[in-house]
Amino acid sequence: MAVKIKIVTGKDFVEVTPDGAINLTTSKQLLTAIAKAENQPVDYELLIDFRDTESDLSIFDIYQLAAELVLYGDTFHRKVALLVVPGINFDQARFFETCSHNRGFSVNAFIDYENALRWLLSPGLPEDDVPPNKADAGNDK
Repeated sequence: MAVKIKIVTGKDFVEVTPDGAINLTTSKQLLTAIAKAENQPVDYELLIDFRDTESDLSIFDIYQLAAELVLYGDTFHRKVALLVVPGINFDQARFFETCSHNRGFSVNAFIDYENALRWLLSPGLPEDDVPPNKADAGNDK
């Protein structure tokens, strides 16, 4: 089965500071911009490359950002790979991954491009997978 992958960078969708920092407001803008893009990645696996950015998000900010995914369930219901650098950014991406999994989304964090692609190309979500929505996201099954 063919897999379509859309690769985007954080800087393609948000304004970042000269040192590449993203804050909560711009992170929410990233989700909105991806979801409203002319060629929405609804039927694509998505790789978002954050290696050229630096996050100043708090743990609560990351939790809120994961909660925003339910607003765009159609866009993010397939696999989403977050590509980040090791260290604090990876720790934050792993927390976002956990929060997203708790809401029914298949988001994984990676520091290696090849591992991210390997995961995206591996068999995963069933074809009839229903995207999470506001009514059932985050509820225990």
